[in-house]
Amino acid sequence: MASHDHGCSGHSHGTGTHLDDASRAILERGFAELMEMVKSLRFGTTPSERVPLPLSLAVYESVPDPEEVRRDVRSHMHEDPVSVLEYALPLLELYESNQGDIADYIKQDGPFTGTCFGSKRRNGWIAVMGDADRAEVEAAVNKRWQFNFYNGPMRPTSIYVLLNMLARYGYVYGRIAHGDFHALSHFVEDFTPGVIVVKGRMSDLELMLSLAALKTGVPAVVPSDYPFPLGRIIRADSIEDIAEAVTGFANIRKLLVTPEVPQLPKYCGQEHAEEKFETARVWGGTPESFYLFRRGKVTKPGSVTVFGRPGRGSVAAMGVVVTADARPLDAFDRRYIEREIVNALPLVSGVKAEYEGRSLKLALRDGARIPAKRIGEVLVAAVRRDWPKIKRVSAEVIFDPRELAKRQAAVQKDKAAREKEIASATEESVSHIHTCVGCSPFAPDHVCILTPERTPQCSRDYGQIKTGALYAYDDMTNIHHRTLHRDINSFGTIKLGRCIDPLRGEWAGINAAAAKLTGGRTKRIQLHCLDNCPTTGCGCFGIIMFKLKGPKRGIGVMDQTFKGRSPDGRSWRDLHYALAGKQTPGLSGCSDEYLLSPKFLKAHGGWKSVVWVSPQVAEVMGERLPKGVQIG
Repeated sequence: MASHDHGCSGHSHGTGTHLDDASRAILERGFAELMEMVKSLRFGTTPSERVPLPLSLAVYESVPDPEEVRRDVRSHMHEDPVSVLEYALPLLELYESNQGDIADYIKQDGPFTGTCFGSKRRNGWIAVMGDADRAEVEAAVNKRWQFNFYNGPMRPTSIYVLLNMLARYGYVYGRIAHGDFHALSHFVEDFTPGVIVVKGRMSDLELMLSLAALKTGVPAVVPSDYPFPLGRIIRADSIEDIAEAVTGFANIRKLLVTPEVPQLPKYCGQEHAEEKFETARVWGGTPESFYLFRRGKVTKPGSVTVFGRPGRGSVAAMGVVVTADARPLDAFDRRYIEREIVNALPLVSGVKAEYEGRSLKLALRDGARIPAKRIGEVLVAAVRRDWPKIKRVSAEVIFDPRELAKRQAAVQKDKAAREKEIASATEESVSHIHTCVGCSPFAPDHVCILTPERTPQCSRDYGQIKTGALYAYDDMTNIHHRTLHRDINSFGTIKLGRCIDPLRGEWAGINAAAAKLTGGRTKRIQLHCLDNCPTTGCGCFGIIMFKLKGPKRGIGVMDQTFKGRSPDGRSWRDLHYALAGKQTPGLSGCSDEYLLSPKFLKAHGGWKSVVWVSPQVAEVMGERLPKGVQIG
């Protein structure tokens, strides 16, 4: 049975902690062994170009002379060994940076940020200490959860791999200054996804390093006889209790718990989506055919009405109308749902579906006996599964020629009005906009602000987030949440509120939401300006807009496929590293769609301010790219 022991964690991280004589002796022997191991070493390097020695920079503002570290340890060791634990970190790094296999375990900068981004869909990162079977621990934990294990090489100093990653995490996503160990330890404690599992016997050196990691803010699952009271620990001995305990810390992510979601009919299966067959019959796709998802009154939720029968020929005109009784269910919602629910139809054996914006075209396999009612059943179920807050849905499947002709004009009028509403939507014309914190599990400073004129940086459909905020519980993936957003939808709805600056795109409601959703880490956002408080970056933006440095003034726009450098010498990797997960004056991410927005960088004069673009951006713009813009 696991037991919690938060020791002396609080916000002191062990300062002034009293240890008994046995515990002090362990620390002193551990330090003595590490000091002997690094006796004649000078700092080497690691694969990171930007922060090759992150632990040393956490304790000292610049990489210290090794003898300076040894002096700091010796001067305080006997009076208060806990106070010198942080100096174990540069000594640990001094040793590991001289090991020939270090490049096998430490990630380069690009893969490192990719790992951080990918971690938003994982519970966290684990390092195992002690002489237990690491594979056994990993198997037991991941039978229940989804952790990445970063154990490092089989030596007493293997905890370095996890500590290296957590320190770099703080520099990139927490904007922690070099030399501010206190700030780093609190960022590690609150936001990074790392945890230590201690299993089996440990040497004095390993015990000392585990305590140094705890002082750095990393929590640990430790055995009942673990000798130290410092840090956030849960005591657990059996492999089963350890597997239970690893998610007991606030920094470790949990799956969002949602109510039971309606499912598709049992005759739907993912295996049918890959079926290959020759088309024998076609329903829909003719001039008389149509398909519409609409808002209206639904008297019998779940009902499907079929008008007429498909003819005996190989092609039959077909109309499909799906009606939902929900509010507001505006034009963006209706268009998005209409498009998406079609993807459920190929999950029926013998059916392929195609939707080009006007009518629904179904290709049927020879011999496939598909009741017409089944088409409506699947579409209704798809709405209920993906947007379960829409509870009243019905469908009509129409083959009767007279009914098709009767409905044709109304369907076309509905779609025309819907497209007009979407085309005319602006930030000024809507009372509510939407937010996404789907990337905040790894980027606590970030919140994506979405409007009709500032669509998602990650190129997701604006409708996906807007409709998901209103009618779903999340983006329905295995996304995990950190403490601030646990048990809430990643997609949200907010009021714009008072317009503070129409040119830069600053609204009181956006600022309030940003402060709330980031725990006060980001307080102001200007949607259409790069100067001081641009939109925060996530990690999945496909394009970066940036103010050029040096003699060439103006704004550059680079896409992620570009392998060269901007006029001021920066590469995609440079820009991505500077922007990822935070607000960076002078930089902002976007998608292709924002390039064509009427509000594109309005505060800077729009495209008049752009002097350089990468080739892919030029291709997106085509003839709309102003003359004189340099193409990289």
